[in-house]
Amino acid sequence: MTGAAGPPTLRALPPPFRLVALDCIDSTNDEARRAVGRGDGHGTVIWAAEQSAGRGRRGRTWVSPRGNLHCSLLLDAGPDLALAPQLVFVAAVAVRDALAELAPAAAFQLKWPNDLLCGGRKIAGMLLEMAAPLVILGIGVDVALAPEPALYPATCLARAGSSAEPFDVLAGICRQVDCWYDRWRNEGFDMVRQAWLAHAAGLGQPLKVALPDDSVHQGRFIGLDAAGALVLEEGDGRQTRILAGDVLAL
Repeated sequence: MTGAAGPPTLRALPPPFRLVALDCIDSTNDEARRAVGRGDGHGTVIWAAEQSAGRGRRGRTWVSPRGNLHCSLLLDAGPDLALAPQLVFVAAVAVRDALAELAPAAAFQLKWPNDLLCGGRKIAGMLLEMAAPLVILGIGVDVALAPEPALYPATCLARAGSSAEPFDVLAGICRQVDCWYDRWRNEGFDMVRQAWLAHAAGLGQPLKVALPDDSVHQGRFIGLDAAGALVLEEGDGRQTRILAGDVLAL
């Protein structure tokens, strides 16, 4: 279901982004997929004041109250679709930079594979889905409220000392995504990987990671590989690449 257009006082987003502002919808990622079906392309931004069926990775519910940011961006996946998953790291670095501008005194860190922490608590998450030749980049930021209970302890920008409104956060994210997306297209993933690692939570520390089959790997988090996989050094010195999972403890 779709809602009425958002408030007419909203400013335009920076180019190349074009805003579609809605009231209450099921999911901005689902609406973005419908937008692809209507012929919308790179730079389309779906923003909803509220989601009735917001979701995160692995189908988990993303609680989406009014006052927080719920949006999805359509981006060209680039010439090699196999590299499109790298865009979740592009988004993570961009969101971190945008929030750091709005709350400069706060400590933001990136939690593999797609979360942003503030003071050790989750403040934002990203969900990347394919709609070839585009990707749908869903972004949720807890701006005014920190929904609880959650899989991981949460916080919000207001608690970090920022008075930003959701549209201010969206505009800042779009500026940073445009910058980092261009750099990714022109310079490749290694530059993004290094920027992500510069703000990585738990780097060099022991981690527990739950895999999709419910097994748990433990080891020291030593980096990301060229594909964005988490690299753990286990007790015997072996290095293990993890392509999908949930970091349980930092």
